Amino acid sequence: MSFSSLGLPEPILAGIREAGYESPTDIQRQAIPIVLAGKNLIALGETGSGKTAAFGLPMLARLLDDEPGLRAIILVPTRELCVQVAENLRTYASHSDIKVCTAFGGIPITIQEAAFRRGLDVLVACPGRLIDHISCGNLELARVRNLVLDEADRMLDMGFIPQIQRILSFLPNERQNCLFSATMPPEIERLVKDYVGEAERVQIGKRSQAAKTITHEFEELRADEKERRLEKLLRRRDDRVLIFVKRKTGAETLGRQLKRAGLPADSIHGDKGAEQRHVVLRAFERGKIKHLVATDVAARGIDVSEIGLVVNYDMPMALEDYIHRVGRTGRAGDTGRALSFITRLDKRLMKQIIDHLRSTADVPPRIVVNGEDLTPRGGRGRREEGRERDRAESRDEGREDRGRRRRRGGRGDDIRDDDRGRDRRDERRPERPVERDRSEDESRPRDRNVAASRQVRLTKRKSGDRDEASDVIWGAESEPEAESSKGSRRRRRGR
Repeated sequence: MSFSSLGLPEPILAGIREAGYESPTDIQRQAIPIVLAGKNLIALGETGSGKTAAFGLPMLARLLDDEPGLRAIILVPTRELCVQVAENLRTYASHSDIKVCTAFGGIPITIQEAAFRRGLDVLVACPGRLIDHISCGNLELARVRNLVLDEADRMLDMGFIPQIQRILSFLPNERQNCLFSATMPPEIERLVKDYVGEAERVQIGKRSQAAKTITHEFEELRADEKERRLEKLLRRRDDRVLIFVKRKTGAETLGRQLKRAGLPADSIHGDKGAEQRHVVLRAFERGKIKHLVATDVAARGIDVSEIGLVVNYDMPMALEDYIHRVGRTGRAGDTGRALSFITRLDKRLMKQIIDHLRSTADVPPRIVVNGEDLTPRGGRGRREEGRERDRAESRDEGREDRGRRRRRGGRGDDIRDDDRGRDRRDERRPERPVERDRSEDESRPRDRNVAASRQVRLTKRKSGDRDEASDVIWGAESEPEAESSKGSRRRRRGR
């Protein structure tokens, strides 16, 4: 199916070609005819499924033959998403006279007022700044006929529902309402019931479902190991990597640490000004910055293609946030990878996420925990390939450097260090002491260290009411040099 078969007019089709779109996605195929018909719409789709074009293309098509003036409002939760949506709409409308403006905080309101006076047909706005403009009398809302709530679930999380309700009270009752979201919490259902009314519903996949092209990896480690692990990972990658943290201060600190390590990295968060965030985001889109550290709120406007990896440096607070985060990769059918660092406190959420991923997908996605591929039976070739890749990564990352595994003697008797630094020794007893052929020693020089390193024997004896295991190691590395020297003199005397 092509975009022309959906009933879109030629000026909009020319904008689609300029945007580089070849064929509509699932949500676009279903939503565009409904919006073109002027019906209310509630659309649920995974992040990256193409929701902006699903409401933007038919909305612009309906405005082509109307008189100029503010006729459509799109509400979004963040400044970054506001800029991103507006840029997409301007591309779609580039072969028409439709004017698209933005309204968000962080810059002087007078700049936006001047833009409105130059021409305004579609306004993409954050709720708070839109209320400011309404209060100042900068907008005429009597002709608004289209309202879109984009990322409605995130606006709920950010506490915008009271502001949205206030905005709706200013708008004409006769209008088309469209709500687009990746998830549908109960609070959004109530908002739909109270303000949207009868509406067509479109759902791509199951609710709160991640894209099926994403591989989900989970790695357990201590909090103090995260930075070192991340740095090693980023040094081996040349594609775009998006790193999520919980707090704004954490984003700024980690971004600076990665830059000091010589990596092309930066951070984006709410404490940075609108202009700073815009510059950083543009540098990330153009490839000048390869690794971007972001908070959940700031990342809502990141619609960058070819993000190869999403790293959950800090795990999110809830399952829905995880779905939104990993949706930054594997967009529009591309393959993606999500890696989550799991500490002791995150294990319960990890289990919840894994259970959810398995239960909501028709074909279970690839899930890897600590290098072990948990993909169900039936995909053996892909599973073995994944295991080999994980083993290669483990060798490259030098996990031995973290003290988790040391090999000694070349025989496979391991000494492992647990997280508290205590040694747990392998109690496997060799069938017989390892002895060397005496003739071999006779043919070699009687060097003190070579002669003394003759065998390794593990003995175990009962002491009181507890067992004690002791290593009796005859060698230069464990015996005092004096003892080795005495044994060597005794053997020479016997000769």
